[in-house]
Amino acid sequence: MPLSYLAAFIVAFLASLLGPLCGIGGGVIIKPVVDAMNVMPVATVSFLSSISVLTMSLATLTQNAVAKTSTVNVRSMLPLALGSAVGGVVGKLVFNSLGTILPDAELVGAAQAAVLIVLTAVVFVYTIRRSSIQGLNVQAGAAKAGIGFVAGALWSFLGIGGGPFNLAILTFFFAMYSKPAAQASLFIIAFSQTASLVYSLAGGGIPEFAPVALIGMCVAAVCGSVVGRKVAKRVSASTIDRLYLFALVLIALICCYNFARFTGLVSL
Repeated sequence: MPLSYLAAFIVAFLASLLGPLCGIGGGVIIKPVVDAMNVMPVATVSFLSSISVLTMSLATLTQNAVAKTSTVNVRSMLPLALGSAVGGVVGKLVFNSLGTILPDAELVGAAQAAVLIVLTAVVFVYTIRRSSIQGLNVQAGAAKAGIGFVAGALWSFLGIGGGPFNLAILTFFFAMYSKPAAQASLFIIAFSQTASLVYSLAGGGIPEFAPVALIGMCVAAVCGSVVGRKVAKRVSASTIDRLYLFALVLIALICCYNFARFTGLVSL
């Protein structure tokens, strides 16, 4: 195994810890960090990052189901998850179409990073002031599917799984607390990432990759899921909120770096 892959596996493990803790898939961290390592092509990193996120979410959901600690109301969350999955495919189609209109990939990447910076800032402020903000409690299945569709399309268009923002959506629109929202976020991520994988398989968009890289990323994701789940049992909701805020700051810093890189302000 190339030693360069080991660093990527460590990143996947650390990012996967966030899944059971605060519902963040980790792809928004794995992809830019591994990209910066320059250990494999960008397309390969994107694919393996998605597989890692899917593996982590499925591993965590399975562990919760086996241990009977799952708080996910499948019937309630299914319309949101299905809407997110469909929206994710539509978002990919729109992004691919935009790529043919705007061939400058650097410009598109800079725009994505800028939007992510704004979204992260908004969610950060909302999380800090959540106790003073009157949220909603959406119950209608069609409304849930609509919210999921819009969110899934936006996350797909931005090239992320949406995990960093799912928690805010679930707490604001569905009056959920942090811990149940983290599990529900992984449920949604599992659907959206599965739809993304099926779309890639159907479209022949699977890049070349070394089998050891795929196996290593998946093993790291499962290990991160197991460790993260054990930690989640021992921490309070307020601790999860603080960790979530820390993750948002980290994501914002990564997005700022990406924006500077895409606009030529810095070079690697």
